Amino acid sequence: MTMKKRLVNALMRTIFRMLFKMDRNEFSKVPTDGPFIILANHTSALDGPLMYVFLQPRQMIAMAKKELWDHAFTRFIMNLWNLIPVDRENMGRETMQQCFAVLDRNEILAIAPEGTRSRDDALQEGKAGVAFIAHKKQVPMVPIAIWGFNQLGHNLKRLRRTPLTIRVGEPFEIVQQGGRLDAAGRQQLADEIMLRLAELMPQELWGHYAAFQPQFTLTDTISRRRSNEPRD
Repeated sequence: MTMKKRLVNALMRTIFRMLFKMDRNEFSKVPTDGPFIILANHTSALDGPLMYVFLQPRQMIAMAKKELWDHAFTRFIMNLWNLIPVDRENMGRETMQQCFAVLDRNEILAIAPEGTRSRDDALQEGKAGVAFIAHKKQVPMVPIAIWGFNQLGHNLKRLRRTPLTIRVGEPFEIVQQGGRLDAAGRQQLADEIMLRLAELMPQELWGHYAAFQPQFTLTDTISRRRSNEPRD
């Protein structure tokens, strides 16, 4: 890691500690070795940087909206962290190949399955692109839910730190190995992935998934699958 990156990361960790009250020990549940995909809800421009700086020294590469490269400061941060620019309306082949390359290097790929920020902390419908990547590479996935950022402005006016809730779920993987998924199958898988996130959150934040019943037929936790494997 370059000195410039170390300094930026240290500065951002200090800022986060000053602004927020949070249990960072939750991040210890994230596996130390890749490859795997982090699946996170997206409620603030700060949730990605929070994960990035507190998961160091693990090598996490995230996707970020391409518009962040339009401004000098955010472009500097995006390039420093080697983030992947993505068109939120059309995730092209080049973006997919960059995501595959991260996993091929045994690193961590971070994705916000909703594709865009939620303004009220509630979950939005998951996009099928995450299902395509997960099914194609057949790597474990780790759900991370973070909420509370929407109180930052209110608390800053009162010179108070903002409570953040961080929840890290069990690693899980796709049950079906190989084969192809049609468009309906990809959306079904994306919805099941989002339900893995929803289970970490209070029901009032389930949003689009409030009426869904968490029935997991396409995915299973790694611990459960291993416990069911026949022993020699």
